[in-house]
Amino acid sequence: MIGSSIRERQVGDHWLRLSEELNVDPVLARILTARGVESGSDLDYGFDNLIPLDLLMGIEEAAHRIVCAIEQQERIVIAGDFDADGATASVLCVSALKDFGAKNVDFAVPNRFELGYGLSTAFVDTLLPIEPDLIITVDNGISSVDGVSFAQDKGIDVIITDHHLPPKELPPATAIVNPQLAGCDFGSQPAGVGVAFYLMLQVRRNLHQIGHFEKNGLTAPNLASYLDLVALGTVVDLVPLDRNNRLLVTQGLKRMQNGQTRPGIEALCMLSGVNLQRISEIELGFQIGPRLNAAGRLKDISVGIHALLAKDIETAMPYATELHQFNQQRRELQQDMTETAFDAVEDYIDSKRCGVCIFEESYHEGVVGLVAGKLAQKIRRPTIVFAAGQGTNSVMLKGSARSIGGIHIRDVLADISTGYPDLIRSYGGHAMAAGLTIHRESFERFANVFDTFVAERAPENAFNDVVYTDGELEDHHFSLNFVHEIDALGPWGQSFPKPLFHGEFQVLNQQFTANGKHLKLELIRAKRLFNAIFFQRNVRVPDRVRIAFRPSLNEYRGRQTLQLIVEHVEPSIEENTTN
Repeated sequence: MIGSSIRERQVGDHWLRLSEELNVDPVLARILTARGVESGSDLDYGFDNLIPLDLLMGIEEAAHRIVCAIEQQERIVIAGDFDADGATASVLCVSALKDFGAKNVDFAVPNRFELGYGLSTAFVDTLLPIEPDLIITVDNGISSVDGVSFAQDKGIDVIITDHHLPPKELPPATAIVNPQLAGCDFGSQPAGVGVAFYLMLQVRRNLHQIGHFEKNGLTAPNLASYLDLVALGTVVDLVPLDRNNRLLVTQGLKRMQNGQTRPGIEALCMLSGVNLQRISEIELGFQIGPRLNAAGRLKDISVGIHALLAKDIETAMPYATELHQFNQQRRELQQDMTETAFDAVEDYIDSKRCGVCIFEESYHEGVVGLVAGKLAQKIRRPTIVFAAGQGTNSVMLKGSARSIGGIHIRDVLADISTGYPDLIRSYGGHAMAAGLTIHRESFERFANVFDTFVAERAPENAFNDVVYTDGELEDHHFSLNFVHEIDALGPWGQSFPKPLFHGEFQVLNQQFTANGKHLKLELIRAKRLFNAIFFQRNVRVPDRVRIAFRPSLNEYRGRQTLQLIVEHVEPSIEENTTN
């Protein structure tokens, strides 16, 4: 008999108490318990439960310097990053500072293909003509030692706001706000836009204390109006949806659903067919986010920033349309690159190699991260996909790394950097994703070293294809009402995954979609027929299967029906036994 890849999540023994406290179905209580929910208060997403500002290390020093800049009308530049998190954080800070009365505020984002990531010396050099007095980084800067030093030498103060893991040597900034700093007991892992939101809350508090708004005839802005940006950046950046982040996302989604969102987001919803009144974290992650990210991947995220800064739909729509077109180009590029990459890694699927590195001359630097994610998921190995540097960086390779559970990819790169100081020129990132630059001539050597260091850090069974589910469902759970109950307990996402169930079904019918990429199924369980779809599946399944699935709502021509989204399939236990 072939062993099953499906495992049921472990559940704490307090699920019954939680079921009674919340008055919810025991299945839902078990789901929440398996995700660390201890009591109903963990699901209370009111503003009163927001983690206090003063727990974020460095926030007071940063706010004090910003208040001085506002009072003295200094020139402030927001130095952003070229993804959705960096874009939303840039828009939030520019908008908030202007609402606070700052008149000389602008943003700048480095061209990823020419200047690379972060506040580099070259990037700072491009800012010198506008003579900034203060640079505030958002979603970057924690590794920019040289760039910050260069700025300080030029008489420019730098405040770093970031959420990436800090290096051993911190930049000599005026202030650093980062929940990842040693000694910071913030208790949450916000996205870059979340850190920026907290800092602007502190700035507003400090401005209130000195009577700034009254003496300048200003109305203090309600920063809740920026929560649509916080929700978007938080979801798209795939940070852990801990309680504080779920609170921020929930509040942001509520504002969007009530029509209290900026025209740029509304325009993107219109172009992607998203009903704003029913928008959820799913649409943010799979519809709006990719369109915003596409500009930074292919050209310049400034298009996305301008879309989000627009004051009306007429101004926002041309930018949103350009983002929509970028996303179509990104899809085509990603499909071509993924197909060639899958061919290249075919030998790794059953090999003993632990870490995989791939480089193709034709790969697009802005899309390698997406391809690395697909590969890591397919072969269950930490994967780095490299693209050739451009222009003066042609002797370099720029890589994007994606990991699997149990292997901290940024720490792997840190180990390599320590053991082989000449091998990595620069790197940074998180547990599951990172970026790096190496010399082109070092690729083969780096690939072998990476494999060795991944093997050293990999826990037992790290590469096994295990699918964790929330168990089996009884017949009455297969309903739209149960789907609505699940959705009501969200937002779901990173580290707070949407429920996944398993069960055995008979396959009555199966056919591929018109483009041949997805498999549509008609399944029978307990004499009941279910429609199901298995995305990115181009191989037929056995007549009897054991599947991992999510019950979902499918709407077509105004009619809502239950549909099972299949995430994993294997032969049924009965079929295994008979074979």
